[in-house]
Amino acid sequence: MLALVLLAASPLAQAGGFGLLGTGGMHTDRIYYYQENAIGEYTQMEPINQLNPNAGGGLELIVGDKDYKINGMFRLYYELDWPVVAPEGDYTYNLRTSEGRHVGVVDAGLQFGVIGEPESLQGVIVGLIGAGFLTADQTEFAQAQTGIGGTYTLARHVQFHAEITGGVRYRKRLYPMASGTAGVRYLFD
Repeated sequence: MLALVLLAASPLAQAGGFGLLGTGGMHTDRIYYYQENAIGEYTQMEPINQLNPNAGGGLELIVGDKDYKINGMFRLYYELDWPVVAPEGDYTYNLRTSEGRHVGVVDAGLQFGVIGEPESLQGVIVGLIGAGFLTADQTEFAQAQTGIGGTYTLARHVQFHAEITGGVRYRKRLYPMASGTAGVRYLFD
């Protein structure tokens, strides 16, 4: 609600941009599984942490003059988390083993130019917070990530960017994650 009030109260953007992005990486999933005994009771086994890939793509909005070293970013994208691998043995589990998890993700953050110039080649530090807010199986999560990257501005208004980030997802506990993002932006001022 506060975000809508701030959005409505803010003046029209005079500088910024929009673009397309692709992302891919790895994250951990915790697998809970159970073993049935001779009388039909289930005992929870020790949970397993599993490293699984994810990939996706979507849209990006940039806030700030293209000549500034600090810009705001807002990303809205689709992500597919690969299915987990079931534990070996005769166990009962509730896992996504046949198909991946489809997730709608939103991130907001800042990009800081640290080396070079925004009009050409620039090294950047990025920080993002967000959430996997749209899932079919009610497994939404919060996430935070930070990393390094670079931008290359071509023909004044077209910018290519790439970042490598590390961070955490939070859903009942912290899960480490790492990802890479690349894309193209159209900038205006």
